[in-house]
Amino acid sequence: MNESAMTHDQAIELAGGYVLGALERSEEAAVRAHLATCALPHPEFEALGGVVPALLDLDDLVLVEPPAALGSRILAAAAADLAANPRSSAVAPAAGGAAVPATPAAPATPAPSAAPAAPTAFPSAAERAARSERTRTSRFDWALRIAAVIAIVAVGAWGLNLQGQLDAARRYDTAIATVVQAAAQPNAKTVILKATEGATASGIAAVAADGSVVLAMRDLAPTTGSQVYEAWVIVGDAAPVPVGGFAVGSDRTAGFTTKPSTTPPGAIIALSLEPAEGSTAPLGPIVSTGIAVAPPSS
Repeated sequence: MNESAMTHDQAIELAGGYVLGALERSEEAAVRAHLATCALPHPEFEALGGVVPALLDLDDLVLVEPPAALGSRILAAAAADLAANPRSSAVAPAAGGAAVPATPAAPATPAPSAAPAAPTAFPSAAERAARSERTRTSRFDWALRIAAVIAIVAVGAWGLNLQGQLDAARRYDTAIATVVQAAAQPNAKTVILKATEGATASGIAAVAADGSVVLAMRDLAPTTGSQVYEAWVIVGDAAPVPVGGFAVGSDRTAGFTTKPSTTPPGAIIALSLEPAEGSTAPLGPIVSTGIAVAPPSS
C-alpha cells in the first residue's frame, strides 16, 4: 500500500488490525504516517485501542476452551447474518433513486468520436454515503469480534473459578463424610479443630478405636516445595508424637487419616506446617488444634 495515498476512510478500515498489531509492516507504516498528517479526528483508534489493556488485565486468569456448542452457535449466527445481509450483493442507485442490484455490465464499444471521460475530482454524494456505510459496518464488525473475545475469556475464567470452588466443596464434603463415618464407630472420639492466632485452618476429626485420626480440614495455606502439614498427638505432658503428614493444593482443603497412635480422651490433636517430612518435633508454626472428646456414656 502506498503510504502517501492512504485516505482517511482507508485508515479507519484498518483501525482494528492496527491496534491489535495484526497489519503487515507496510500497512502499519502507512496508517502511522496518515495519523501523523491527517487533521480529521480518529476516534476509532482510541475506542478499539482501549480493548487491548482490558485483555492484558486478564493475564492472571487461566483460559479454558469454551464448549463446542458455543462455537456452533456463533457460526450459525454468523451464517444467518450473512444470509440476511449478503455483502456480495452490492446495490447501485438507479436513475429514479431506487436501489437495484449491481450486475457486471457488458463491455460497450466506444464511439470513434467519443472523448475519454474526465476523472471525477471528488466522490459523489452516493459514493460518500456508501463509503460511510462500509466504514460503520467495518467498525461494528471489529467491535463485535473483540467483544466476543472478551466475553469468551471472561466466561471461561468465571466458569473455571466456579468449577474450582465446586470441586473444593465436594472434596471437603467427602472428607467430612469420612470423619462422620469414623465417629459413628464404637469407642470413637471427636475433635473440633480451631485455627490458632494468625492462622485460618479449621475442621473436624474423629479418633478411631485404633487411635488413628481422621481429619477434614479447610482454609489451609497451600504447601509449596517440600512443605507438609504434620499431625501431632499430645498426651498430657508427653512430647508431641508425629502421626503423619500431607500436602495441600490450591483448593486449601484436605482429608487425611493418620497412622494409629495412643490417643485417649483429652489428648490434643495439632497440625503444624513443617518445612519437610520426617520432623520428630514441631519446627514450623502450629496452625490448628483441638481436644479429643469421648461421646457421652449411655
